[in-house]
Amino acid sequence: MKKSVMALLAAATLLGGCAQPINYGGGLHGLESAVTNFGSSDLEKLSSSMVDKMLASSAVRSMTASGEPIVVVDSIKNQTRHHVDTQDLTAIITERLQDSGKFKFVDPARVKAVRQQLNFREDDRFVNQSTAIQFGNMVGAQYMLYGHVSTVMKSTSNGKQAYYKVTMRLMDLKSGVIEWSDQDQVIQRASTNSAAW
Repeated sequence: MKKSVMALLAAATLLGGCAQPINYGGGLHGLESAVTNFGSSDLEKLSSSMVDKMLASSAVRSMTASGEPIVVVDSIKNQTRHHVDTQDLTAIITERLQDSGKFKFVDPARVKAVRQQLNFREDDRFVNQSTAIQFGNMVGAQYMLYGHVSTVMKSTSNGKQAYYKVTMRLMDLKSGVIEWSDQDQVIQRASTNSAAW
């Protein structure tokens, strides 16, 4: 009986430690507090930043100067060991690009049908350039926007830091050339009194 009570108390202590607030700081987006690993404010900040960088790039300004190229947005992939709502991140980026009026977009139903035809699941990654080009040609797109979220955990004297980084690329689906690539990140610092993760 005593052992089970001790085990429950230990589990509660660990879970309580993981719920400690995380202080954002030292990164590109100022200070903020949150109790989740990667929240909605992170999605908003990173999606806004990535779309702004993409639209400001000389390559994208050049390709959109004489018309609205057709783009397919592939689902952002989660390469972290934590929950990241990449579906929401992908949707926000797509909406912001649509609002810019610079691109036309492939109908999601067409994308889904071609994925099924090629036996790709929604979360499958295009592992090589030729597959991505084949997919793009089948859906009628000129460009593919894709990316991933990754993280690095570091221990410091003040606690743990998690760097959540979004990397995105825009590929020309005729040549396979990466026309634009960039990244942005938020840094989360767990307080020292939180339990080890």
